[in-house]
Amino acid sequence: MLAYPCSSWTKVSKGARIGEKISFKTKDGVEIQGLFVKPARSNIKTFVLLHGLASSQDEWQLFVHQLLKKGYGFLSYDARGHGKSLVIKGGQKFTYEDFGPPGDNSNWDKMVSDLKEAVEFLKNSKGIPYQKIGIIGASLGANVSLIYAASNDKISPVILLSPGLNYAGMEISQTILSFTSKENKYRPIAIVASPNDTYAFQSGCFLYKQIESNKKAVLIQGQNSNHGVQMLDKAMIRKLFLWISQH
Repeated sequence: MLAYPCSSWTKVSKGARIGEKISFKTKDGVEIQGLFVKPARSNIKTFVLLHGLASSQDEWQLFVHQLLKKGYGFLSYDARGHGKSLVIKGGQKFTYEDFGPPGDNSNWDKMVSDLKEAVEFLKNSKGIPYQKIGIIGASLGANVSLIYAASNDKISPVILLSPGLNYAGMEISQTILSFTSKENKYRPIAIVASPNDTYAFQSGCFLYKQIESNKKAVLIQGQNSNHGVQMLDKAMIRKLFLWISQH
């Protein structure tokens, strides 16, 4: 299964986009375009924001207003083949529609290493240590977030908006178990899904059941069939910020 297209889900208010324009190159030469704002203080988290399929980092622009009000920093970026991250080595352009089937070393699979590059950019270019970096992913971006976070136990907290057990070949039913490790001190993770968004909700419930021994894990219900960033209304944002403040 791929994932739900997100391009029409969130209307972004007109005007200038928030954030300093940044870019970094992946190992296979894709120029990733992003936006960055540093946190208000060095002891406050910076969140990497990953959008869903067929969308772009612009879907986060309404939410970043709320992040900045709380003093958090952020790095959002257009995933490879999305938004303005379309140029590969040699200047050729491509989109996610050109990715072909999922699998090892596919462009879908490389989205995880792209997230690693984004985190390394924050650490090496912006001086933000792993321990001050969290991740929020929506839909396909949620699966990418979880797979990467499983490999770096210093990243915390992790918020998954409408994850799926399998989006674009990214299976996470076993990956989630990395959040039950006592050695990792039961890292905080929030799984958010709406009851009428059937596949995402069933996936979210299964994932939470796998890690319910982790007292820092939480399952939060969205409204109706809202998916991904659609769930980020005022009430949900309050819940998430309260949860983040406790971890």
